[in-house]
Amino acid sequence: MLGGYTGKILFVDLTKGAITEESLPETVYRDFIGGIGLGVRILYERMKPGADPLGPDNMLGFVTGPLTGTAAPASGRYMVVAKSPLTGAWADSNSGGSFGPELKAAGYDGVFFSGISPKPVYLWVSSGKAELKDASHLWGKDTYGTDDTLHRELNDPRARIACIGPSGESCSLIAGIITEKGRAAARSGLGAVMGSKRLKAVAVKGDKKVAVANAEALRAPREAAIKSFQENDFQKGLYALGPGGGTSSLVSIGECPVKNWSLFGVESMPTCTNHDAANMEKYKVRRYACHGCPIACGAILEVKEGPFAVGEVHRPQYETSGAFGTMCLNDNSESVIKINDICNRYGIDTISAGGTIAFAMECYERGIITDRDTDGIKLTWGNAEAVVAMLEKMVRREGFGAVLADGAKKASEQIGKGSEQYAIHVHGRELPMHDTRNWPARAAGYLVDAEASNHAFSDPAMMLDMGIPLGFDPALQAPKVEMHGDYEDKGPLYKMGFEFFELLSSAGMCAFTAVFNPGVPVAEFVAAVTGWDFTWLEGLNAGHRILTLRQAFNAREGLTPDGFELPARVVLAASSGPNAGVKVDISALKTHCFAALGWDLKTGKPYRRTLMNLGMDDLTKDLWEEAPGS
Repeated sequence: MLGGYTGKILFVDLTKGAITEESLPETVYRDFIGGIGLGVRILYERMKPGADPLGPDNMLGFVTGPLTGTAAPASGRYMVVAKSPLTGAWADSNSGGSFGPELKAAGYDGVFFSGISPKPVYLWVSSGKAELKDASHLWGKDTYGTDDTLHRELNDPRARIACIGPSGESCSLIAGIITEKGRAAARSGLGAVMGSKRLKAVAVKGDKKVAVANAEALRAPREAAIKSFQENDFQKGLYALGPGGGTSSLVSIGECPVKNWSLFGVESMPTCTNHDAANMEKYKVRRYACHGCPIACGAILEVKEGPFAVGEVHRPQYETSGAFGTMCLNDNSESVIKINDICNRYGIDTISAGGTIAFAMECYERGIITDRDTDGIKLTWGNAEAVVAMLEKMVRREGFGAVLADGAKKASEQIGKGSEQYAIHVHGRELPMHDTRNWPARAAGYLVDAEASNHAFSDPAMMLDMGIPLGFDPALQAPKVEMHGDYEDKGPLYKMGFEFFELLSSAGMCAFTAVFNPGVPVAEFVAAVTGWDFTWLEGLNAGHRILTLRQAFNAREGLTPDGFELPARVVLAASSGPNAGVKVDISALKTHCFAALGWDLKTGKPYRRTLMNLGMDDLTKDLWEEAPGS
């Protein structure tokens, strides 16, 4: 018996209200693993090219990996996939908590939606059965209210609910999907896809145990991985203070942007230390962990008094503190806790929302917009009250908030007056809080990945850049190279890091496990769980296959690499701070990454030989007949 998978996928046609169940061949699972890989395999084959991201032909998938819900550590992840309404490109967003394991326990590896429902609905999946239910009474509720109401109606506290709030309902292009009142599949506007389909929520509950082919073989790598987490400084830091533990340290090394990417280093904002998680410990109510995770990096906070008082909420992660803190010169940590609550309640991406408000603040400083435009809100740098007030307008699409609700690029197109140069994004998606001048691998992740400005994608490549192995056979790895040069050598190095990330993520493991940690035996986990004779080489090949099909998805949509460019402010050498004078050769880096991956830099199409070597020549016939190369 094949372990790790239920072998069943749900397909829901919302227009017709029809639900069907399919079993996929084992070769599909083995070639594409699960999660992002299984998602792109299904969407590429079944979705029409040129589909309107907010129309009926776009498919939205919730997908698990083979490790999701097993005893493999930190394997509580699930992925959401679709065509992004924010960028028009491939989109996947990764989230934790318990929703993914519960979907698997309910009997399905994934569920895919197409069409548009004539009225608001939610999907209820319970122990191998699925039905669409009326959600008219839920429409307009925030994610917390939706979660509470469904738990009462379903009369089951074990049910796990992925839902959208008002931002998703209004199709804000930066809306996300929320589970457990704060676990977010936030990026690329996937909440807007749910809203466009009038799909308010997906609720799941299961009683099936995920089959493991060889539990004994799983034990040793599991124990070794947990031991590595306990000994690794990064994972120990996650346990102690969470992902936002060292915001000021990242500012100090030039990793974290300040004042909409215009300033750098602690001297540009000495009070950035306020956003270190140690300063939020006084608000901590309790810690928590995602399903099966020994790291336990989450925490619930409560601010009991003051202008930003808020009940029990999830602790902000680093990206949120950077986006609404340093990017806005806002040093009030209580305001960021409140902001995190607003974003979770309304279902909106904190990275994009914070980056967009920072853009608006720069426009305000430069006189491009005034109090008349901003509904009287004074968007001065560091004005925490103004940031909160404008965010509340954004999530409701009210007044000037409606201009900002679709992200910085769309806002700059409406505002005009030269504001475009202050909108920091790649292909419409706001940059995360990681400077390419600190690590060139970040630039590769922002520009080479099919999903624009993807920082997590570049983490393993950054580790290899530093000479840190990733747990697989050293013979497979390229040598360490100098950080700011030798781009030709970096191509194969980064390719391997990207492949590793796709394998790790598609298998259902958390990316935090691999940061600064060489001891993540994901291939061994996959082999033990599935029963396959699965090697690291096969795993990295699967990662390359997933990367390439995501790129083929974009190429088939007519998207070319020249449309994925870093804004000038991020490319120019910084004039101050720890990275002063550093300039990454973006052109060389991009050229050699595309060459290493076997993709054409001009058209974006994977070369025909690449597709054939990966066994995807038949799947991609619509693309490779016109692809360059031989």
